[in-house]
Amino acid sequence: MPGIDQRKLGQILIDRGLITPAQLEDALSEQGVTGRFFGEILVGRGVLTEEKIARALSEQLGFGFVDLKEIPVETQAMELVSREICEKNTLIPVFISQNTLTVAMTNALDVNVVDQIQAACRMRVRPVFACASDIRKALEKQASPGKSDVFKSSATLGGKLIPAETLLGPSPTMEQQANLRPVIERVNQIVEKAVEMGASDIHLEPEKKKFVCRFRVDGVLHTMPPIPFEEQAAILSRIKIMADMDIAEKRLPQDGRFRAHVAQREVDLRVSTFPSIYGENMVMRILDRSAGLLRMEDLGFAPKNLEVFRKLIRKPYGMILVTGPTGSGKTTALYSALSELNSAEKNIITLEDPVEYEISNVRQSQINVKAGLTFALGLRSIVRQDPDIIMIGEIRDKETADIAIHAALTGHLVLSTLHTNDAPSAAARLIDMGVEPFLVSSSVIAILAQRLIRTLCSTCKLEYKPSKELLVQLGVEDKTTQNIVFYKETGCPKCKNYGYAGRSGIYELLVPNDRVRDLITKKSPASLIMEEASKAGMITLRQAGIEKIVKGITSVSEILRVTEEI
Repeated sequence: MPGIDQRKLGQILIDRGLITPAQLEDALSEQGVTGRFFGEILVGRGVLTEEKIARALSEQLGFGFVDLKEIPVETQAMELVSREICEKNTLIPVFISQNTLTVAMTNALDVNVVDQIQAACRMRVRPVFACASDIRKALEKQASPGKSDVFKSSATLGGKLIPAETLLGPSPTMEQQANLRPVIERVNQIVEKAVEMGASDIHLEPEKKKFVCRFRVDGVLHTMPPIPFEEQAAILSRIKIMADMDIAEKRLPQDGRFRAHVAQREVDLRVSTFPSIYGENMVMRILDRSAGLLRMEDLGFAPKNLEVFRKLIRKPYGMILVTGPTGSGKTTALYSALSELNSAEKNIITLEDPVEYEISNVRQSQINVKAGLTFALGLRSIVRQDPDIIMIGEIRDKETADIAIHAALTGHLVLSTLHTNDAPSAAARLIDMGVEPFLVSSSVIAILAQRLIRTLCSTCKLEYKPSKELLVQLGVEDKTTQNIVFYKETGCPKCKNYGYAGRSGIYELLVPNDRVRDLITKKSPASLIMEEASKAGMITLRQAGIEKIVKGITSVSEILRVTEEI
């Protein structure tokens, strides 16, 4: 191996007690005859391992050593160097950090190869030693389909895992600590586990002496095994780096997002931080881009409501509001409606915060408050884009409400969301914002309130005969339900012992008639509107839930949990 003082290297091996002076002289003699590197001779004879030689070389020459058996190769780094160069010179790019590419080589002194790589990738190259067999195995692994890692990697020096920056000097900063392989692996594991469990949110919550991780699965938070308390700062910093957030800012809330390939699926993660007395609380919303949009018939509508709602979204103008708390499926319902309405004959424009799923042939826009693009400003511009259908992510203020209602009254179909507990309360909410009651009554053609309920696991749900008292409590007529059976959750390996698997929606669809419109104009209480709508045949959320209990789709406890505030 050119450029290496082999006798000096041999002396290091002797000093470490790895070979004897006689073995060194014997290997050097054979080298004089064959021209082979004496380290290869010692490995071939079984005197030393390839790794011990590589580590000794790194020590002698002052280079780092990378153990490729422990470190995943960064896909982005691999894309910078051709496979031909890698195989010809027995090297592999490992990771990128601060515009520096770390390359594992059998001969880190080969300046010609280093210069060639630097010219090709136009960034600084830092060579480190690695075992030739490990490099070849890593190259084979990268050639295997479906094998990629979206998270940045790290290096090792003297057996200790460190980021690239630390190879240059001591005292790693928080950013450098965030790039340590154990931290990367921990974040990787958290995200992968959440996606595997079908979680919608990841909660990372600091407490006085522990760091808590919880996943929201089917609308309910579940506590995961604890994360070592000492990893808290590095894990949060790592996620901030990935989400393009300021890792130094811990006093103010921040928002960010990043995209990842996990378990051969592409997911978007929206990251939010919030300062607490024990540190920053972090929540990551998982948006599975590979899941696709649900069809309207898969949302859980009762057949009658689905038929009515489909007719309503085909109206040429008017406003349709979807209401419910955060996480109740409002956006999913709107996307499903837009998908069904999507055609070459329609110009559909959306204004969202943020755009959660992309729909082809639909013009989607995302608000940017920092740049001045608010819902109100965006909506003013949208009405000048000749739209047939407008979707507004949420009506938050009077200005947005006024513009949306004006659009609905001038020949556009407007779809939007509000945060209210039930359908009748939506009209009162708009009036409370300052919208004139007669404008609300004349523009709103439907209000859809909804909740997501967990559906019972079909494998382990347990049948039982409900008591008369329970039937009375639920408002189910006893004489029509003599042979009725309910089901409750138990738990099995298939549903991870939760008793539930998947979710469905329950819906309350209010289509204002003349009497309801009159009540809205008179600013009547939501209770009166509810009473009149029920007389006209509206099925309430509680009633929709009871229907799903009777059909064996969910449990009594789940419906009471979801509708207890109504």
